[in-house]
Amino acid sequence: MSRLLLPGLVVLGLFAGCSQSETVPVTGTVMLDGQPAANADVIFTPTKGRVASGHTDASGRFTLSTLKPDDGAVPGEHKVTVVEYYPPGKPPPMTPSGAPSRFPANYAETTQTPLKVTVERGAKNDFTLEVKK
Repeated sequence: MSRLLLPGLVVLGLFAGCSQSETVPVTGTVMLDGQPAANADVIFTPTKGRVASGHTDASGRFTLSTLKPDDGAVPGEHKVTVVEYYPPGKPPPMTPSGAPSRFPANYAETTQTPLKVTVERGAKNDFTLEVKK
């Protein structure tokens, strides 16, 4: 019986390294009409696995987190959404047009966003995300 069990365990061991909760480091920059976009939330939604998110700093740079801070995203294809960041306890600021966000609405919807990336194991995974009004 142990001879039959061993090949199955080896196969399971190979797949364990490919878990959908495994993450790889992901960083990037959000550009809004060619300028760094500070204070934006970036969400990577994979075809399979957990969603990853990050927050841009003053230079538009972000680092993604999935299960713990700065652990990255699951490998594979992702739809990327970019939305305005609102600090907890503060009301959304109004833009000159009266809209609550600098970003066009289609960038907030996974079904409409034009932003798509592929996160790869062993790659640098540093993306520049161009958002256009």
